[in-house]
Amino acid sequence: MASEEITKVKSDSTVAPAAGMNVYEAIYRRRSAWKYKDNPIPRETMERMLETAVWAPNHRLTEPWRFFVIEKDTKAREAVAELAYQHQMGRFDNPQRAESTRQAVMAPPVIIYVYSTPGQSDEATKENYASTICATYNVSLTGAAEGLTVTWETGGATRHPKLKETLGAEEEWDLAALLYVGEPDEDIVTQRTPAQNFVKWLD
Repeated sequence: MASEEITKVKSDSTVAPAAGMNVYEAIYRRRSAWKYKDNPIPRETMERMLETAVWAPNHRLTEPWRFFVIEKDTKAREAVAELAYQHQMGRFDNPQRAESTRQAVMAPPVIIYVYSTPGQSDEATKENYASTICATYNVSLTGAAEGLTVTWETGGATRHPKLKETLGAEEEWDLAALLYVGEPDEDIVTQRTPAQNFVKWLD
Protein backbone atom coordinates (compact mmCIF):
# COMPACT_ATOMS: atom_id res chain seq x y z
CA MET A 1 0.00 0.00 0.00
CA ALA A 2 1.04 3.63 -0.48
CA SER A 3 3.24 5.33 2.09
CA GLU A 4 4.51 8.89 2.51
CA GLU A 5 8.04 7.47 2.80
CA ILE A 6 8.01 6.05 -0.73
CA THR A 7 10.12 7.97 -3.24
CA LYS A 8 8.03 9.38 -6.07
CA VAL A 9 8.69 8.36 -9.68
CA LYS A 10 8.86 11.19 -12.21
CA SER A 11 7.07 10.85 -15.52
CA ASP A 12 10.16 11.73 -17.54
CA SER A 13 12.13 8.91 -15.91
CA THR A 14 9.69 6.09 -16.70
CA VAL A 15 10.37 3.60 -19.47
CA ALA A 16 7.40 2.18 -21.34
CA PRO A 17 7.58 -1.59 -21.92
CA ALA A 18 7.70 -2.71 -25.53
CA ALA A 19 4.25 -3.66 -26.80
CA GLY A 20 2.90 -4.81 -30.14
CA MET A 21 -0.22 -2.70 -29.75
CA ASN A 22 -0.70 1.06 -29.79
CA VAL A 23 -3.17 2.89 -27.57
CA TYR A 24 -5.94 2.90 -30.20
CA GLU A 25 -5.63 -0.83 -30.74
CA ALA A 26 -5.71 -1.44 -26.98
CA ILE A 27 -8.93 0.58 -26.67
CA TYR A 28 -10.63 -1.26 -29.52
CA ARG A 29 -9.35 -4.73 -28.54
CA ARG A 30 -10.07 -4.44 -24.81
CA ARG A 31 -12.96 -6.76 -24.06
CA SER A 32 -14.48 -8.69 -21.18
CA ALA A 33 -14.48 -12.49 -21.02
CA TRP A 34 -15.95 -15.09 -18.67
CA LYS A 35 -13.90 -18.11 -19.73
CA TYR A 36 -10.14 -18.20 -19.24
CA LYS A 37 -7.29 -20.44 -20.24
CA ASP A 38 -5.66 -22.15 -17.29
CA ASN A 39 -2.35 -20.39 -17.88
CA PRO A 40 -0.72 -18.55 -14.98
CA ILE A 41 0.13 -14.88 -15.44
CA PRO A 42 3.72 -13.99 -14.47
CA ARG A 43 3.84 -11.60 -11.55
CA GLU A 44 6.09 -9.30 -13.59
CA THR A 45 3.27 -8.92 -16.12
CA MET A 46 0.81 -7.94 -13.42
CA GLU A 47 3.32 -5.51 -11.94
CA ARG A 48 3.74 -3.82 -15.35
CA MET A 49 -0.01 -3.44 -15.68
CA LEU A 50 -0.48 -2.11 -12.15
CA GLU A 51 2.38 0.36 -12.61
CA THR A 52 0.28 2.12 -15.24
CA ALA A 53 -2.60 2.58 -12.79
CA VAL A 54 -0.83 5.28 -10.78
CA TRP A 55 -0.45 7.46 -13.89
CA ALA A 56 -4.20 7.99 -14.19
CA PRO A 57 -5.55 11.57 -14.00
CA ASN A 58 -5.67 12.49 -10.32
CA HIS A 59 -6.79 15.90 -9.10
CA ARG A 60 -4.65 17.11 -6.16
CA LEU A 61 -2.52 13.95 -6.51
CA THR A 62 -4.38 12.22 -3.70
CA GLU A 63 -3.45 8.76 -5.07
CA PRO A 64 -6.73 7.23 -3.83
CA TRP A 65 -6.44 3.79 -5.47
CA ARG A 66 -5.84 0.59 -3.50
CA PHE A 67 -5.38 -2.81 -5.12
CA PHE A 68 -5.69 -6.27 -3.56
CA VAL A 69 -4.25 -8.87 -5.94
CA ILE A 70 -5.11 -12.53 -5.43
CA GLU A 71 -3.57 -15.28 -7.53
CA LYS A 72 -5.24 -18.61 -8.24
CA ASP A 73 -5.16 -21.57 -5.84
CA THR A 74 -4.46 -19.52 -2.73
CA LYS A 75 -6.18 -19.44 0.65
CA ALA A 76 -7.17 -15.84 0.02
CA ARG A 77 -8.92 -16.86 -3.22
CA GLU A 78 -10.85 -19.59 -1.43
CA ALA A 79 -11.86 -17.14 1.29
CA VAL A 80 -13.30 -14.48 -1.03
CA ALA A 81 -14.98 -17.13 -3.20
CA GLU A 82 -16.71 -18.46 -0.09
CA LEU A 83 -17.92 -14.96 0.78
CA ALA A 84 -19.32 -14.62 -2.74
CA TYR A 85 -21.13 -17.94 -2.31
CA GLN A 86 -22.56 -16.94 1.06
CA HIS A 87 -23.81 -13.60 -0.25
CA GLN A 88 -25.58 -15.16 -3.21
CA MET A 89 -27.16 -17.84 -1.01
CA GLY A 90 -28.43 -15.19 1.38
CA ARG A 91 -29.85 -13.16 -1.45
CA PHE A 92 -31.38 -15.82 -3.69
CA ASP A 93 -31.36 -19.08 -1.66
CA ASN A 94 -30.26 -20.83 -4.85
CA PRO A 95 -27.29 -23.21 -4.41
CA GLN A 96 -26.71 -23.53 -8.14
CA ARG A 97 -26.54 -19.77 -8.64
CA ALA A 98 -24.37 -19.32 -5.57
CA GLU A 99 -21.95 -22.02 -6.72
CA SER A 100 -21.76 -20.39 -10.15
CA THR A 101 -20.67 -17.15 -8.49
CA ARG A 102 -18.09 -19.02 -6.42
CA GLN A 103 -16.63 -20.65 -9.51
CA ALA A 104 -16.53 -17.31 -11.33
CA VAL A 105 -14.31 -15.99 -8.54
CA MET A 106 -12.16 -19.14 -8.43
CA ALA A 107 -11.55 -19.52 -12.17
CA PRO A 108 -9.43 -16.55 -13.39
CA PRO A 109 -5.64 -16.77 -13.00
CA VAL A 110 -5.65 -13.44 -11.15
CA ILE A 111 -8.34 -11.33 -9.52
CA ILE A 112 -7.96 -7.78 -8.23
CA TYR A 113 -10.22 -5.93 -5.82
CA VAL A 114 -9.96 -2.18 -6.42
CA TYR A 115 -10.91 0.36 -3.76
CA SER A 116 -11.02 4.15 -3.65
CA THR A 117 -10.18 6.13 -0.52
CA PRO A 118 -12.43 9.00 0.61
CA GLY A 119 -11.49 12.67 0.29
CA GLN A 120 -11.85 15.51 2.78
CA SER A 121 -15.18 16.51 1.21
CA ASP A 122 -17.91 14.91 -0.88
CA GLU A 123 -16.48 16.61 -3.96
CA ALA A 124 -12.99 15.26 -3.27
CA THR A 125 -14.40 11.78 -2.64
CA LYS A 126 -16.10 11.85 -6.06
CA GLU A 127 -12.87 13.02 -7.67
CA ASN A 128 -10.98 10.21 -5.94
CA TYR A 129 -13.47 7.63 -7.17
CA ALA A 130 -13.25 8.97 -10.73
CA SER A 131 -9.46 8.77 -10.58
CA THR A 132 -9.62 5.21 -9.30
CA ILE A 133 -11.86 4.22 -12.21
CA CYS A 134 -9.35 5.81 -14.60
CA ALA A 135 -6.56 3.86 -12.89
CA THR A 136 -8.56 0.67 -13.29
CA TYR A 137 -9.07 1.38 -16.98
CA ASN A 138 -5.30 1.80 -17.39
CA VAL A 139 -4.93 -1.75 -16.06
CA SER A 140 -7.57 -2.93 -18.54
CA LEU A 141 -5.84 -1.31 -21.51
CA THR A 142 -2.41 -2.61 -20.61
CA GLY A 143 -3.98 -6.02 -20.12
CA ALA A 144 -5.13 -5.89 -23.73
CA ALA A 145 -1.61 -4.93 -24.78
CA GLU A 146 -0.33 -7.98 -22.87
CA GLY A 147 -2.74 -10.29 -24.68
CA LEU A 148 -5.02 -10.62 -21.66
CA THR A 149 -8.60 -9.76 -20.88
CA VAL A 150 -9.58 -7.76 -17.81
CA THR A 151 -13.24 -8.21 -16.90
CA TRP A 152 -14.94 -5.78 -14.51
CA GLU A 153 -17.33 -7.19 -11.90
CA THR A 154 -19.45 -5.26 -9.39
CA GLY A 155 -22.07 -7.87 -8.62
CA GLY A 156 -22.62 -10.40 -5.86
CA ALA A 157 -18.94 -11.32 -5.63
CA THR A 158 -18.21 -7.85 -4.24
CA ARG A 159 -21.03 -7.35 -1.74
CA HIS A 160 -20.44 -9.51 1.32
CA PRO A 161 -20.24 -7.30 4.45
CA LYS A 162 -17.07 -9.09 5.61
CA LEU A 163 -15.19 -8.65 2.32
CA LYS A 164 -13.27 -5.57 3.44
CA GLU A 165 -12.25 -7.24 6.69
CA THR A 166 -11.12 -10.35 4.81
CA LEU A 167 -9.00 -8.34 2.39
CA GLY A 168 -7.67 -5.86 4.93
CA ALA A 169 -9.42 -2.87 3.37
CA GLU A 170 -10.49 0.09 5.49
CA GLU A 171 -14.21 0.35 6.25
CA GLU A 172 -14.54 3.84 4.73
CA TRP A 173 -13.05 2.81 1.38
CA ASP A 174 -15.38 2.43 -1.61
CA LEU A 175 -15.14 -0.62 -3.82
CA ALA A 176 -14.63 0.42 -7.43
CA ALA A 177 -14.31 -2.94 -9.16
CA LEU A 178 -13.40 -6.58 -8.97
CA LEU A 179 -11.19 -7.45 -11.94
CA TYR A 180 -10.88 -10.93 -13.45
CA VAL A 181 -7.58 -11.20 -15.36
CA GLY A 182 -6.51 -13.97 -17.73
CA GLU A 183 -6.08 -15.19 -21.27
CA PRO A 184 -9.55 -15.38 -22.83
CA ASP A 185 -10.78 -18.83 -23.82
CA GLU A 186 -13.71 -17.60 -25.90
CA ASP A 187 -14.41 -15.23 -28.77
CA ILE A 188 -14.90 -11.74 -27.35
CA VAL A 189 -16.35 -9.54 -30.05
CA THR A 190 -18.85 -6.82 -29.24
CA GLN A 191 -20.29 -3.68 -30.81
CA ARG A 192 -20.80 -0.01 -29.96
CA THR A 193 -22.88 2.89 -31.25
CA PRO A 194 -20.65 5.36 -33.14
CA ALA A 195 -19.58 8.38 -31.08
CA GLN A 196 -21.19 10.82 -33.51
CA ASN A 197 -24.55 9.83 -32.02
CA PHE A 198 -23.57 11.28 -28.64
CA VAL A 199 -21.48 14.32 -29.62
CA LYS A 200 -22.61 17.90 -30.12
CA TRP A 201 -20.12 20.38 -31.56
CA LEU A 202 -20.72 23.91 -30.26
CA ASP A 203 -19.92 27.11 -32.15
